[in-house]
Amino acid sequence: MPTSSTILPRRFSLLAGLFAFCIAFVLTGCDDSSVGMDDGEETIEAPETYTFMRDGESSVSYSGQTDRLNMVAEMKSYLGQGDDGEEISEDVLLAMFTNEGGDGGGNFSFTSDRQLRNKTFAPDRDADLFEGFFAEAAAASENGAQGITATDGTAGLLERGSGSTILVDENGREFTQLVEKGLMGAVFYNQIFNVYLTDDRIGPDVENDELEEGENYTAMEHHWDEAFGYTAAPVDFESGWSEDTDGSLSYWANYSNTVDQQLEGTNDAMMEAFINGRTAIVNGNTEAKNAARDALYEELELITAGTAVHYINSTQSALDAGETGDAFHALSEAWAFVNAIKYSPNRNLTIEEIETIKGEQFGANGNFWNVTPASLNEAKATLVEAYPELEPVQDAI
Repeated sequence: MPTSSTILPRRFSLLAGLFAFCIAFVLTGCDDSSVGMDDGEETIEAPETYTFMRDGESSVSYSGQTDRLNMVAEMKSYLGQGDDGEEISEDVLLAMFTNEGGDGGGNFSFTSDRQLRNKTFAPDRDADLFEGFFAEAAAASENGAQGITATDGTAGLLERGSGSTILVDENGREFTQLVEKGLMGAVFYNQIFNVYLTDDRIGPDVENDELEEGENYTAMEHHWDEAFGYTAAPVDFESGWSEDTDGSLSYWANYSNTVDQQLEGTNDAMMEAFINGRTAIVNGNTEAKNAARDALYEELELITAGTAVHYINSTQSALDAGETGDAFHALSEAWAFVNAIKYSPNRNLTIEEIETIKGEQFGANGNFWNVTPASLNEAKATLVEAYPELEPVQDAI
């Protein structure tokens, strides 16, 4: 368990935001004409869970985000066939990415009018980053189907300590992780930070007086909810969360919980920021909303960096045990989480530092076969220096 000094900087930041929330509430909370409230409607107090009601019905909706979470889950399942030594199709992955025909070209178990590609970080979309992964994965799966073991310079299968296999490229990167964790960054993380938490979606010019036609929320409320939806967090998510509490976690909520097990308070900090921000929007409290947004930028980036350190540690442990497949599995995840930091507009790392970690410290020339304990320690040191909250738990996380 971390000491009180471990969480003091994060807690100080969170308390500062809550202080701003309370001060702003006092100054504006009794103004019934505040944006986000109907005439005569009273201000609300922050609920214990992410549950907001209006006229006895929920005012929260993020079905589009849920659809995209499910799309990534089913893409991961399909990619898993390549891990099992079966051939996979580039066309199938493209159809799922663009949601061809509303059901991923017949490959989704559900229908939706949403897609992943049009929500992908624009530079990645313009560079066809994921399309490149799909083509490479399909080609590598031909080797996998022939039972070809991956080696330096040759894509194929690598056996893990459990006896399962993973499909990797010629540099040892696992395709399932590049796609799943990559989309967590390029779509989910990107949409939270660069779309839904921006002034274009929750700023002063966004409608927060009138409800959307046929809906029980204002435009600003809905945009904040959509940011929350991309975390995949249960509405009652909290620190100390157990998998027995309410089933398994996924995506950003899962990795917040991973970090929370050592850097205690991560889950609470994220949820309090989301709940306080949504409360502030209902109350028309701009200062409190902005304080909550600032806290989210800080907390979600810390979760990302902490998860990267977690997988660097896992990589080192696997290398020490001589388990190359396990090492490259963990390193592929570390690569994707470090890469995700670039999507934060307030990131503590420069693009140059991110590229150095991915392209040199995770193996010279971007090749995992070249990774060394020393280079892993360099990557870890870079992350811990940028996120000093991780220093006390850097070896345990």
